[in-house]
Amino acid sequence: MTTKRFFLSWLLSSLIMFGLSYMWHGVILNDFTRLSYPIEIFLTGSVITYLILGFLVTKIFLMKFPAGIAQKPLTRGIISGASLGIATYIVTLVVGVSFSTTLTTEYILFDLLWQTIEEMIGGITVAFIYISIYEGNPVEIITRKMFGE
Repeated sequence: MTTKRFFLSWLLSSLIMFGLSYMWHGVILNDFTRLSYPIEIFLTGSVITYLILGFLVTKIFLMKFPAGIAQKPLTRGIISGASLGIATYIVTLVVGVSFSTTLTTEYILFDLLWQTIEEMIGGITVAFIYISIYEGNPVEIITRKMFGE
């Protein structure tokens, strides 16, 4: 069961984060037109990157958290995703990976926000999988915990 949860969380969070990235950069911002190399190479690299990010967000989710947070899987998922999103963006900023040719403070903050939200959704995905396998329907569980019986 533990292996099933891990692999399901890893793969589903990777797929969702990749899908969000594709929608944002490929459809909404149309950044793929700025690529100076074949899109197939970019997409292959993106799939590998998001498999790594999904693995990392799942591992962070499974780390030992303080007692107050450890009992709240949704909070753990949000913290796991946000921390990974911030770290990922810092690395891409330092390495110089960007679709923009001019980086303004506003662009950096907006892109950081988007990356953080994207990875948070990945963390929430992991939390939902763990909640559903442990306790049943995640929406019902979260609603019950928020509003009572």
